[in-house]
Amino acid sequence: MKKLSFVLVLSLLIFGLIGFSSFAKTPKDNLIIGMDTSIIVDLDPARSYELVTNLVIEQLYDGLVDFEGGEDAFKTIEPGLAKTWDVSDDGLTWTFHLRKGAKFHSGNEVTAEDVVYSFTRALELDFAPIWMLNQFVPSPDNIEKVDEYTVSITTNTKLPERLMAAIMGVQGIGFVVDKEVVESHATEEDPWAYDWLQRNDAGSGPFELVEWSKNERVVMKAFEGYWEGAPELNKLTMLSMPERTSQKFSLSKGDVDMAWDLLPNQVEDFRGREGFEIIEQPAWDITYLAMNIGQEPFDNVKVRKAIKYAINYEAIIDGIMDGAATPGQSFVPFGMAGYLDKIMYEQDLDKAKELLEEAGYPDGFEAQLLCQPTSPRKEIATQIQQDLRGIGISANIKQVVASQMYETYRAQEHEMIVAGWGVDYADAQSLTMPFAHCRTASDDAAVQQLAWRNMAVNPELTDLVEEANKEMNSEKRLEMFKEIQERVMDWGPFAIMFYPLNQVIIKDNVKNLKLPPNDSYLEFFDVYKTS
Repeated sequence: MKKLSFVLVLSLLIFGLIGFSSFAKTPKDNLIIGMDTSIIVDLDPARSYELVTNLVIEQLYDGLVDFEGGEDAFKTIEPGLAKTWDVSDDGLTWTFHLRKGAKFHSGNEVTAEDVVYSFTRALELDFAPIWMLNQFVPSPDNIEKVDEYTVSITTNTKLPERLMAAIMGVQGIGFVVDKEVVESHATEEDPWAYDWLQRNDAGSGPFELVEWSKNERVVMKAFEGYWEGAPELNKLTMLSMPERTSQKFSLSKGDVDMAWDLLPNQVEDFRGREGFEIIEQPAWDITYLAMNIGQEPFDNVKVRKAIKYAINYEAIIDGIMDGAATPGQSFVPFGMAGYLDKIMYEQDLDKAKELLEEAGYPDGFEAQLLCQPTSPRKEIATQIQQDLRGIGISANIKQVVASQMYETYRAQEHEMIVAGWGVDYADAQSLTMPFAHCRTASDDAAVQQLAWRNMAVNPELTDLVEEANKEMNSEKRLEMFKEIQERVMDWGPFAIMFYPLNQVIIKDNVKNLKLPPNDSYLEFFDVYKTS
């Protein structure tokens, strides 16, 4: 009897705890996110490069132009601090007309002086992400105040509207800071107040920074004076949870409203589960196999095509990636204007063998395949090794740490490599340059990227890239980008396999969350909770 009572009491306690946890609620006006924030180094927009840092800065600051929304976020350009803009006849000077009455968190009005100061500050500080701006705007002399609400920016080459918007609206260096506030914290040793702006905000965004405690939390509150009106949420809290199991457990208990970094198999545990919703979107990340055209037998296009036909893309996506990826073979990813929706290669071993025979390698050959010793790259390399064995190619996998692998890659000393590439800004030019542009005589690191590393020298294709980059007619430009992608898919050294899914899990009382393909652009302005 005593034993039975003990078991009964224990059962009731456990049931009570579970019941209590399942009904735990966070405050209605505070969205609490469990995520790994350890990558945040500081919050100065002139230095911001990492996705999580950009995500925070997106809430605190505004740019001249904006991209908004979820799946179609980057297909239209939205006004930001600039209501309108126009370009000179020669395509070299963009003029921005600021909205009147937009306020910084200090209460100061946003003016042309703030814009000129912000871009000048970013150029002078010269942190790593500045290359995105100074490749087109090399000097503060290119930025001019026309009047209190008008700014002109002159570039060193024609800048089509979409490329202009991608650069002027890029997270961090494209954001406008409050000149008066920042200057008030400047010192002789720190004239741009970098030390102060690492942990404080001087923005005009929909949220104000309340607290950033490294490896603990980021807390923001609604800015009531925001030019679009106050956000729906009163508070936004990001709790640092590097361990994915902690995120999953906290979401299940109800201690957080959103889990940010779960693995695909953890995400699947919530699919169809009452009280939760999975939000997913193909990410702007590209996983690919590359072949060095400067080395035999990869100098033969039929060999390259044979390898592309040998790969079991479905096994990689459904097996290794647990279905958390979208098939794609274009270097311009899904969701970006100019994306070529075309699958050119599916596994066809007979066709692959036929191509190898035509290329003079009926019995295959032996080659080295580089990859990192991390998941899922090493598993993808193993799958490719198995697939190539089916057409007589012996791929010897060599796993090396990233620093060593990329040193070999940049030196053009590899044969085959499994690697990845991310998108720096929201225009296809950011991808045509690395994947399709190659001038071997150039000393410019900007053109010594992926095509160059794989010795994919194609002067005609490079010329087309340069023409497309400067084409001012938007529709014609997008068609040129699609032609470039098709040529690279047919001729080039890349077997692009998939775009991984961005996946977050939310409680079903969280509404209006629109997940873009790049976390940097996620806005919480319209997000709200029903309870």
